[in-house]
Amino acid sequence: MAAERWVSGIASLDRGMFAVDQVRRPSEAERSACWELEIDFDRAVTVGDGTLAVNSDAPSHDAAVALRCGREHPTPGPEFTELGAWPFTSYSGDLVVSTIDGPEPELCKQLLDADRKYRVRVWAKGRDTARDAFERLQGEVYPITGLEEYVIDFETP
Repeated sequence: MAAERWVSGIASLDRGMFAVDQVRRPSEAERSACWELEIDFDRAVTVGDGTLAVNSDAPSHDAAVALRCGREHPTPGPEFTELGAWPFTSYSGDLVVSTIDGPEPELCKQLLDADRKYRVRVWAKGRDTARDAFERLQGEVYPITGLEEYVIDFETP
């Protein structure tokens, strides 16, 4: 069994979104980038070919994000809600977490094995209260932090 790999950091969300994509290899066939997905704003997560986008319930704030890769992971904690699980194809395996403003360098890492299938599971904490907290803090606090946390698991069979 390969050792578990992970990275965590802060994503500065603008317009309430962040995405996980992969660095494109020169020989790779053309596929849509994360910001080219047809995003379903009624859903928390939209998954595409080797990419995914997450919609927050709060417009602009700093959210904690952790990416984990390995065998099936335990639930991050009882306060987290699973948003869903989907098949995910790793091409380069070199993940790039970005917001509308661009990549979040501390969350960009060669985390996955190249050319491998995974199951991606997305967990969230604080989504149910994020909008109200944002509205209460907007104009009073900057930056707004601590509203939400996300854990994104890339699981191998």
